Amino acid sequence: MKRLFLLPALMLAACAGEPDAGFHGYAEGDYTSLAPLASGRVESVEVREGDTVSAGALLFTLDTENEEAALGAAEARLAAAEARFDDAAAGGRAPEIAAVRDQLSAARASAAQAQDDLSRARELFGRGVVPRARLDDAEAAATAANARVSELRERVTVAELPAREGQLRALTAEIEAAEASVVQAREALSRRRVSAPSDGRIERQIRFPGELAGPAQPVLRFLPDGAVFAVLFIPAEDLSATPVGTGLSVACDGCPPGLTATVMRIDSEAEFTPPIIYSDNERARLVWRAEARFEGEAPPPGTPLALEPRG
Repeated sequence: MKRLFLLPALMLAACAGEPDAGFHGYAEGDYTSLAPLASGRVESVEVREGDTVSAGALLFTLDTENEEAALGAAEARLAAAEARFDDAAAGGRAPEIAAVRDQLSAARASAAQAQDDLSRARELFGRGVVPRARLDDAEAAATAANARVSELRERVTVAELPAREGQLRALTAEIEAAEASVVQAREALSRRRVSAPSDGRIERQIRFPGELAGPAQPVLRFLPDGAVFAVLFIPAEDLSATPVGTGLSVACDGCPPGLTATVMRIDSEAEFTPPIIYSDNERARLVWRAEARFEGEAPPPGTPLALEPRG
Protein backbone atom coordinates (compact mmCIF):
# COMPACT_ATOMS: atom_id res chain seq x y z
CA MET A 1 0.00 0.00 0.00
CA LYS A 2 2.88 2.36 0.73
CA ARG A 3 4.16 1.80 -2.80
CA LEU A 4 0.77 2.78 -4.22
CA PHE A 5 0.90 6.10 -2.37
CA LEU A 6 4.51 6.76 -3.34
CA LEU A 7 4.00 6.16 -7.05
CA PRO A 8 1.70 9.17 -7.73
CA ALA A 9 3.96 11.38 -5.65
CA LEU A 10 6.98 10.36 -7.70
CA MET A 11 5.05 10.94 -10.94
CA LEU A 12 4.06 14.43 -9.82
CA ALA A 13 7.62 15.23 -8.85
CA ALA A 14 8.85 14.04 -12.24
CA CYS A 15 6.26 16.18 -14.06
CA ALA A 16 7.12 19.25 -11.98
CA GLY A 17 10.77 18.87 -12.86
CA GLU A 18 10.19 18.79 -16.62
CA PRO A 19 10.73 22.23 -18.23
CA ASP A 20 7.92 23.75 -20.26
CA ALA A 21 8.41 23.50 -24.02
CA GLY A 22 9.38 26.89 -25.49
CA PHE A 23 9.17 30.28 -23.80
CA HIS A 24 6.43 32.50 -22.48
CA GLY A 25 6.12 36.21 -23.00
CA TYR A 26 3.88 39.01 -24.19
CA ALA A 27 3.65 41.66 -26.89
CA GLU A 28 4.92 45.12 -25.94
CA GLY A 29 4.62 48.47 -27.73
CA ASP A 30 7.31 51.15 -28.03
CA TYR A 31 5.00 54.14 -27.60
CA THR A 32 5.83 57.75 -28.45
CA SER A 33 4.47 60.77 -26.61
CA LEU A 34 3.59 63.53 -29.07
CA ALA A 35 4.06 67.03 -27.64
CA PRO A 36 4.59 70.48 -29.18
CA LEU A 37 8.05 72.05 -29.15
CA ALA A 38 6.68 75.23 -27.56
CA SER A 39 4.03 75.71 -24.89
CA GLY A 40 0.51 76.86 -25.69
CA ARG A 41 -3.16 76.05 -25.36
CA VAL A 42 -4.56 73.21 -27.43
CA GLU A 43 -6.85 74.71 -30.07
CA SER A 44 -8.04 71.54 -31.81
CA VAL A 45 -7.38 67.78 -31.90
CA GLU A 46 -8.00 66.26 -35.32
CA VAL A 47 -7.88 62.54 -34.35
CA ARG A 48 -9.51 60.15 -31.91
CA GLU A 49 -8.20 57.28 -29.82
CA GLY A 50 -7.79 54.18 -31.99
CA ASP A 51 -7.47 56.11 -35.26
CA THR A 52 -4.90 54.88 -37.76
CA VAL A 53 -2.99 57.79 -39.32
CA SER A 54 -0.41 58.26 -42.06
CA ALA A 55 2.90 60.08 -41.75
CA GLY A 56 2.40 63.83 -42.06
CA ALA A 57 -1.29 63.78 -41.10
CA LEU A 58 -2.31 66.75 -38.93
CA LEU A 59 -2.91 65.59 -35.35
CA PHE A 60 -3.48 68.74 -33.28
CA THR A 61 -2.95 72.50 -33.28
CA LEU A 62 -2.13 75.14 -30.68
CA ASP A 63 -3.26 78.77 -30.49
CA THR A 64 -1.38 80.97 -33.00
CA GLU A 65 -2.31 84.58 -32.13
CA ASN A 66 1.13 85.61 -30.83
CA GLU A 67 3.01 83.77 -33.58
CA GLU A 68 0.92 85.36 -36.35
CA ALA A 69 1.53 88.82 -34.89
CA ALA A 70 5.27 88.15 -34.70
CA LEU A 71 5.31 87.01 -38.33
CA GLY A 72 3.46 90.13 -39.47
CA ALA A 73 5.93 92.37 -37.65
CA ALA A 74 8.92 90.52 -39.13
CA GLU A 75 7.52 90.81 -42.65
CA ALA A 76 6.94 94.56 -42.14
CA ARG A 77 10.56 95.03 -41.00
CA LEU A 78 11.77 93.17 -44.07
CA ALA A 79 9.68 95.34 -46.42
CA ALA A 80 11.03 98.51 -44.77
CA ALA A 81 14.66 97.32 -45.06
CA GLU A 82 14.20 96.48 -48.75
CA ALA A 83 12.65 99.90 -49.41
CA ARG A 84 15.60 101.68 -47.73
CA PHE A 85 18.06 99.69 -49.81
CA ASP A 86 16.23 100.44 -53.08
CA ASP A 87 16.12 104.14 -52.24
CA ALA A 88 19.84 104.25 -51.44
CA ALA A 89 20.84 102.22 -54.51
CA ALA A 90 18.82 104.43 -56.87
CA GLY A 91 20.64 107.65 -55.85
CA GLY A 92 18.94 111.02 -55.29
CA ARG A 93 15.27 111.48 -55.98
CA ALA A 94 14.23 113.05 -59.26
CA PRO A 95 12.85 116.32 -57.73
CA GLU A 96 16.07 116.85 -55.78
CA ILE A 97 18.21 116.32 -58.89
CA ALA A 98 15.97 118.68 -60.91
CA ALA A 99 16.30 121.42 -58.27
CA VAL A 100 20.11 121.20 -58.31
CA ARG A 101 20.12 121.30 -62.12
CA ASP A 102 18.02 124.48 -62.05
CA GLN A 103 20.50 126.04 -59.66
CA LEU A 104 23.33 125.04 -62.01
CA SER A 105 21.59 126.65 -64.97
CA ALA A 106 21.12 129.90 -63.02
CA ALA A 107 24.78 129.83 -61.92
CA ARG A 108 25.94 129.36 -65.50
CA ALA A 109 23.87 132.37 -66.58
CA SER A 110 25.38 134.44 -63.76
CA ALA A 111 28.87 133.31 -64.77
CA ALA A 112 28.26 134.32 -68.37
CA GLN A 113 27.04 137.76 -67.22
CA ALA A 114 30.06 138.16 -64.98
CA GLN A 115 32.37 137.25 -67.86
CA ASP A 116 30.73 139.91 -70.06
CA ASP A 117 31.12 142.50 -67.28
CA LEU A 118 34.80 141.56 -66.95
CA SER A 119 35.38 141.99 -70.68
CA ARG A 120 33.82 145.48 -70.66
CA ALA A 121 35.77 146.47 -67.54
CA ARG A 122 39.04 145.44 -69.20
CA GLU A 123 38.18 147.41 -72.33
CA LEU A 124 37.24 150.52 -70.32
CA PHE A 125 40.31 150.19 -68.09
CA GLY A 126 42.49 149.96 -71.17
CA ARG A 127 41.01 153.23 -72.47
CA GLY A 128 41.47 154.79 -69.03
CA VAL A 129 37.76 155.29 -68.47
CA VAL A 130 37.48 153.27 -65.23
CA PRO A 131 39.94 152.89 -62.36
CA ARG A 132 41.85 149.73 -61.52
CA ALA A 133 39.49 148.99 -58.63
CA ARG A 134 36.57 148.59 -61.05
CA LEU A 135 38.54 146.02 -63.04
CA ASP A 136 39.51 144.13 -59.86
CA ASP A 137 35.84 143.96 -58.79
CA ALA A 138 34.81 142.55 -62.18
CA GLU A 139 37.54 139.90 -62.08
CA ALA A 140 36.51 138.85 -58.56
CA ALA A 141 32.85 138.58 -59.57
CA ALA A 142 33.71 136.44 -62.60
CA THR A 143 35.90 134.13 -60.49
CA ALA A 144 33.13 133.69 -57.89
CA ALA A 145 30.53 132.96 -60.57
CA ASN A 146 32.75 130.31 -62.15
CA ALA A 147 33.36 128.72 -58.74
CA ARG A 148 29.60 128.56 -58.11
CA VAL A 149 29.13 126.77 -61.45
CA SER A 150 31.79 124.20 -60.51
CA GLU A 151 30.21 123.66 -57.10
CA LEU A 152 26.74 123.03 -58.52
CA ARG A 153 28.11 120.76 -61.21
CA GLU A 154 29.63 118.57 -58.48
CA ARG A 155 26.37 118.61 -56.52
CA VAL A 156 24.49 117.32 -59.56
CA THR A 157 27.02 114.49 -59.96
CA VAL A 158 26.72 113.53 -56.28
CA ALA A 159 22.90 113.67 -56.35
CA GLU A 160 22.81 111.24 -59.28
CA LEU A 161 25.12 108.71 -57.59
CA PRO A 162 23.80 105.81 -55.42
CA ALA A 163 24.71 105.58 -51.73
CA ARG A 164 28.25 104.79 -50.66
CA GLU A 165 29.38 101.15 -50.76
CA GLY A 166 29.61 100.88 -46.99
CA GLN A 167 26.08 102.17 -46.56
CA LEU A 168 24.78 99.68 -49.13
CA ARG A 169 26.55 96.84 -47.31
CA ALA A 170 24.94 97.90 -44.04
CA LEU A 171 21.51 97.99 -45.67
CA THR A 172 22.12 94.55 -47.22
CA ALA A 173 22.97 93.14 -43.79
CA GLU A 174 19.79 94.72 -42.42
CA ILE A 175 17.76 92.94 -45.12
CA GLU A 176 19.42 89.60 -44.32
CA ALA A 177 18.66 90.01 -40.61
CA ALA A 178 15.03 90.84 -41.42
CA GLU A 179 14.77 87.79 -43.70
CA ALA A 180 16.13 85.57 -40.90
CA SER A 181 13.51 87.00 -38.54
CA VAL A 182 10.76 86.15 -41.05
CA VAL A 183 12.05 82.57 -41.40
CA GLN A 184 12.20 82.22 -37.62
CA ALA A 185 8.67 83.58 -37.20
CA ARG A 186 7.30 81.25 -39.87
CA GLU A 187 9.01 78.28 -38.22
CA ALA A 188 7.52 79.22 -34.85
CA LEU A 189 4.08 79.44 -36.47
CA SER A 190 4.47 76.07 -38.20
CA ARG A 191 5.33 74.42 -34.88
CA ARG A 192 1.84 75.20 -33.64
CA ARG A 193 0.61 72.42 -35.95
CA VAL A 194 1.81 68.93 -34.96
CA SER A 195 1.69 66.11 -37.52
CA ALA A 196 2.21 62.36 -37.31
CA PRO A 197 5.93 61.49 -37.44
CA SER A 198 5.17 58.17 -39.17
CA ASP A 199 2.36 55.76 -39.96
CA GLY A 200 0.78 54.45 -36.78
CA ARG A 201 -2.17 54.43 -34.38
CA ILE A 202 -3.43 56.93 -31.80
CA GLU A 203 -3.40 54.96 -28.54
CA ARG A 204 -4.56 57.65 -26.11
CA GLN A 205 -5.52 61.33 -25.97
CA ILE A 206 -3.91 62.96 -22.95
CA ARG A 207 -4.93 66.63 -23.32
CA PHE A 208 -7.97 68.28 -24.83
CA PRO A 209 -8.83 71.67 -26.44
CA GLY A 210 -8.35 74.53 -24.01
CA GLU A 211 -5.75 72.73 -21.91
CA LEU A 212 -2.10 73.78 -21.75
CA ALA A 213 0.42 71.63 -23.66
CA GLY A 214 4.18 71.87 -24.02
CA PRO A 215 7.42 69.91 -24.45
CA ALA A 216 6.83 68.13 -21.11
CA GLN A 217 3.04 68.03 -21.49
CA PRO A 218 2.19 65.70 -24.41
CA VAL A 219 -1.19 65.71 -26.11
CA LEU A 220 -1.27 62.20 -27.62
CA ARG A 221 0.24 58.76 -27.01
CA PHE A 222 1.20 57.27 -30.36
CA LEU A 223 2.19 53.75 -31.46
CA PRO A 224 4.21 53.83 -34.71
CA ASP A 225 3.84 50.99 -37.20
CA GLY A 226 6.46 48.32 -36.53
CA ALA A 227 6.92 49.42 -32.90
CA VAL A 228 5.35 46.27 -31.40
CA PHE A 229 7.82 43.61 -30.26
CA ALA A 230 7.79 40.41 -28.21
CA VAL A 231 9.13 40.21 -24.67
CA LEU A 232 10.13 36.69 -23.59
CA PHE A 233 12.01 35.08 -20.72
CA ILE A 234 14.72 32.51 -21.46
CA PRO A 235 15.64 30.00 -18.73
CA ALA A 236 19.28 29.51 -17.85
CA GLU A 237 19.47 26.06 -19.46
CA ASP A 238 18.22 27.44 -22.81
CA LEU A 239 20.26 30.65 -22.89
CA SER A 240 23.26 29.30 -24.82
CA ALA A 241 20.98 27.71 -27.42
CA THR A 242 19.00 30.92 -27.98
CA PRO A 243 21.45 33.67 -29.02
CA VAL A 244 20.54 36.96 -30.68
CA GLY A 245 19.27 36.22 -34.19
CA THR A 246 17.42 33.04 -33.20
CA GLY A 247 14.18 32.57 -35.10
CA LEU A 248 11.05 31.89 -33.06
CA SER A 249 7.61 30.54 -33.85
CA VAL A 250 4.89 32.60 -32.15
CA ALA A 251 1.44 31.43 -31.05
CA CYS A 252 -1.30 33.39 -29.32
CA ASP A 253 -5.02 33.91 -29.35
CA GLY A 254 -5.75 35.85 -32.51
CA CYS A 255 -2.24 35.53 -33.99
CA PRO A 256 -2.13 34.69 -37.71
CA PRO A 257 -0.84 31.22 -38.59
CA GLY A 258 2.89 30.99 -39.16
CA LEU A 259 3.76 34.15 -37.23
CA THR A 260 7.47 34.31 -36.45
CA ALA A 261 9.87 36.57 -34.59
CA THR A 262 13.63 37.04 -34.33
CA VAL A 263 15.53 37.61 -31.07
CA MET A 264 17.12 41.05 -31.31
CA ARG A 265 18.48 41.57 -27.77
CA ILE A 266 18.98 39.70 -24.50
CA ASP A 267 19.55 41.37 -21.16
CA SER A 268 23.04 40.96 -19.77
CA GLU A 269 21.80 40.22 -16.25
CA ALA A 270 19.49 37.45 -15.10
CA GLU A 271 16.23 37.77 -13.21
CA PHE A 272 14.50 35.45 -10.75
CA THR A 273 11.06 34.12 -11.23
CA PRO A 274 8.99 34.74 -8.07
CA PRO A 275 9.15 33.90 -5.27
CA ILE A 276 12.68 35.30 -5.01
CA ILE A 277 14.49 32.85 -2.72
CA TYR A 278 18.12 32.63 -3.72
CA SER A 279 20.09 29.47 -3.07
CA ASP A 280 22.17 27.03 -5.06
CA ASN A 281 19.01 25.03 -5.61
CA GLU A 282 17.23 28.03 -7.17
CA ARG A 283 19.57 28.47 -10.14
CA ALA A 284 17.03 26.71 -12.35
CA ARG A 285 14.69 29.62 -11.68
CA LEU A 286 17.02 32.14 -13.34
CA VAL A 287 15.66 33.68 -16.53
CA TRP A 288 16.96 36.29 -18.99
CA ARG A 289 14.63 38.90 -20.39
CA ALA A 290 14.84 39.12 -24.18
CA GLU A 291 13.15 41.04 -26.97
CA ALA A 292 12.22 39.73 -30.41
CA ARG A 293 11.12 41.50 -33.57
CA PHE A 294 7.98 40.18 -35.27
CA GLU A 295 8.19 39.06 -38.88
CA GLY A 296 4.68 39.85 -40.07
CA GLU A 297 1.57 41.42 -38.56
CA ALA A 298 2.20 41.86 -34.83
CA PRO A 299 -0.52 41.20 -32.22
CA PRO A 300 -1.76 44.07 -30.03
CA PRO A 301 0.45 45.10 -27.09
CA GLY A 302 -0.30 43.09 -23.96
CA THR A 303 -1.15 39.88 -25.80
CA PRO A 304 0.25 36.77 -24.01
CA LEU A 305 2.59 34.78 -26.27
CA ALA A 306 3.98 31.28 -26.51
CA LEU A 307 7.31 31.23 -28.35
CA GLU A 308 9.40 28.32 -29.50
CA PRO A 309 12.73 28.20 -31.36
CA ARG A 310 12.30 27.20 -34.99
CA GLY A 311 13.98 23.94 -35.85
